[in-house]
Amino acid sequence: MKNSKVIIVDDEPIVRSGLENWLSRSFKVISFESAESFLDAYKQFEFEDGIPTCILLDFQMPGMNGVELQKNLRVMNVEFPIIFMSGNAQQSDIIDAWRGGAVDFILKPFTPTQVKDALVKQFNAISQSSINPSPSDAKEHIHIPITKREAEVLLLLGSGQQQSEVAQALGISQRTVKMYRSNLRDKLDLNTLGELIKYCQQYENSITKITGK
Repeated sequence: MKNSKVIIVDDEPIVRSGLENWLSRSFKVISFESAESFLDAYKQFEFEDGIPTCILLDFQMPGMNGVELQKNLRVMNVEFPIIFMSGNAQQSDIIDAWRGGAVDFILKPFTPTQVKDALVKQFNAISQSSINPSPSDAKEHIHIPITKREAEVLLLLGSGQQQSEVAQALGISQRTVKMYRSNLRDKLDLNTLGELIKYCQQYENSITKITGK
């Protein structure tokens, strides 16, 4: 995929050099030590050159952090897919990243294979979208094989609530919430919080319909 470009933004030199060594075998790679240095370079040079591009973005950096850079890029109408990297992300961090339009979230320490697989997935998605562009930005409607209560739990977890908060909101025990979370994992293959949040965003209308609200 030498016709694809990866922009790395991370303040740790070891991480940057490691990613550059791993990824330069398959992609064109540019790296920056801070969000500010990337923004400065973006304003001076032409980055949107028609080459499929993804950003590998560290979540926590001195100065402007990853989510703040994400917000700046959105204001600038920069639509490169963003894959976040973090060593100690909290649930609220992941939710902020997804809500801001992140396409993936990789936890440190990661392997070269994990990073490359995430990038290949996004470049394949870019390729498919150029071949079959979506006719609308509306949220998708699909049939979801879950119960009303499972849908309620799914929406609350997807909004960022902890299991204890979901239990209190629905008047059930936390153990019961864990059971519903397990059911959702098995039925919908939602193994991580990031996957669950993204699923809720994509199919919110369909999930809400199941609740009867």
